[in-house]
Amino acid sequence: MVDFKITPDGDLEITPVGDIVPTESVAQAVLIRLKWFLAEWRLGPTLGFPYFEEVFIKNPNLTKIRFLLRDLVLGVEGVTSVTKADIIPDPRTREAEIIVVFTVEDEIFQKEVKICA
Repeated sequence: MVDFKITPDGDLEITPVGDIVPTESVAQAVLIRLKWFLAEWRLGPTLGFPYFEEVFIKNPNLTKIRFLLRDLVLGVEGVTSVTKADIIPDPRTREAEIIVVFTVEDEIFQKEVKICA
């Protein structure tokens, strides 16, 4: 799957002559999925992760959230396994840190994402 390459700041990567850079990065696709809130995209309201429904609530079920994260990452085309899916919510600031470790072919990736409500 070809997509536009995104910089660490979340902007499109553009060459010095002004062309948009393509990528087939599965790791980038995982990061995009982790940052996508449920019902955020009007053309795909069933897509995204249920942060408001599962994470940013009083007494979240961390076991269920880890399972949902693992399922989300495994749903990305090219991911063959997930060895770690962890979340550290901070109810005081309504933020959560997500750490996932997954395999694509023979490569192992670790990605960390901070989500803010």
